[in-house]
Amino acid sequence: MRSLSLLALGLLLSGVACRRPDPEAIQKRADAKVQQAVTHVWSGELVLALTELAVVLDEAPQHLGALKVKTCVQMELGALDEAARTVTRLRALVPEQPEVVVLAELVEQRRRMLAPDWRESLILAWKHAGGPDLRDTEGFPEPLPDPKSFVDRVWERTQSVEVRFTAALADKASDVQQQWLAEHVSEIASPDLLPAAYEYFQPRPDDALKDIRLKARESLRRRLEPLVADANASEGPLLLLVGDSAKDVPLTREDIQALERIAALPRFRSTSLAQAGAAAKRRLESTGITPRPPSLFQAAAVSLSLDATVLLKKRVEATKEHLSTEDQIRLGQVLFTLGGRIVANSALVDHFVGLSLMRQGAELMDDREKLAQVTRDFEQARAVFQATSSLHVDSWPLPSLHRDWIQASLADEWKNLSALVAP
Repeated sequence: MRSLSLLALGLLLSGVACRRPDPEAIQKRADAKVQQAVTHVWSGELVLALTELAVVLDEAPQHLGALKVKTCVQMELGALDEAARTVTRLRALVPEQPEVVVLAELVEQRRRMLAPDWRESLILAWKHAGGPDLRDTEGFPEPLPDPKSFVDRVWERTQSVEVRFTAALADKASDVQQQWLAEHVSEIASPDLLPAAYEYFQPRPDDALKDIRLKARESLRRRLEPLVADANASEGPLLLLVGDSAKDVPLTREDIQALERIAALPRFRSTSLAQAGAAAKRRLESTGITPRPPSLFQAAAVSLSLDATVLLKKRVEATKEHLSTEDQIRLGQVLFTLGGRIVANSALVDHFVGLSLMRQGAELMDDREKLAQVTRDFEQARAVFQATSSLHVDSWPLPSLHRDWIQASLADEWKNLSALVAP
C-alpha cells in the first residue's frame, strides 16, 4: 500500500516538473493586467497603473501593449527620460510599427518643448513620422469594459432632466431612460437644449417608443415656436419649418419664401460649440462625475442640431424638377447663403453639411465658379477628416493629451484639426 502511495506521489511530482507554462494563458493574464493599467490611467491612478505594468513586464518583458502604455504613463508623469528608455525598447522590438514610430516622436517632442502643449507635440510627432494611418494598426490597449455606462452613472446621481438628457447626448440611453426623458421634457428650461431635444425625439421606423417620441416633440415644438419667432439665428426656424415634413415632399412657394427669410438671418447657430461644451461640462460635473473629454465633446457636438439641413437637401431634390429656371436660381441662392452661414461655425460636421448645401445651391444656380470653389473647399475638408481619422487620437491613453485636444476642438474644431494638414 505504501509503495502505491509513493508511486502516486512520484507521478504527481513528475507531472509538476514536466508541466510548462501555458503561453496563451500568460498572454491573456498579461493583456488583462494591461487593460487594468489603462483603466487606472483614466481614473488618474498613475502609480497603480505602473505597478500593474511592472508585474506584466516582469513576466513578459516584450509585451508590446505594456511597453506602449508604460511609455504613455511615464510621459503623463513628466518622467521623459524614463519614457525615452521605454520607447527605445519598443523600437527595438517593432521598429516599423506606425503607432510606435509616432510614440517615439512624441517622446522627443515632449522633451524638446519648453511649454507643455500636448496637442502641438502630437501634431508635430505625427507629421515627422510621415502622417501614418493608425486606424488599422495594432493600436493601444483599451481599458476594461465599464460595468456601468456613463448614462447609468449620471442617472444614479441626479434627478435633473437637463443633466440626464446631457448624459444621453454623450452616451446611449436605454429605452427605459429615453421614455423617462420623454415624459419629463416639460422640465427642460434651457433654450440651448430645446432644439437638441426636439431632434432627439425624432420617431424612428419600427420604434416601440414612437408614440411617446411624437408626444414629446409636440410638447417641445409648442415651446420652441415662441423662442424662434424673433430669432436672429436660422437653426431654430429651419428646424420648425422642415423638421416634421417628409423627405420626398416638394417645397412650396411659401416654403421658399420662408427659407429666404431664414437665410437672411445673420448666423446659423444660436449657441457655439464652445458654449455648448461649457454648458455640458457644468451640467455633468454638477453630479460629481468628471466626464472623459471625448464624452464631453460628444455631448456638446450632438446638442447642435443638423437634422433639418439634411432633410432640407432631400426636399430640394424632390423640388428642383418642378421649378422654373428663375425659381431654381432663387432657391439656389438661398441654399448657398444658408450653407455659408453653417460653414462659418467651427465644428467639422458643420463644414461638411454647409458645403453640401452650398454645392447644391451652386448647381441650382448653374454657377460654375461657385461650384469650383465649393469643390476645392470640399477637398480640404476631406483631407482634414482623413488626417483626423488617421491620427485616431481617441485611442491614446494620455489624459493630458485628451484634455488639450478636446479643449482646442471645443474652442474651434476646424482650426484645431486643420493644423494636421497645414504645411
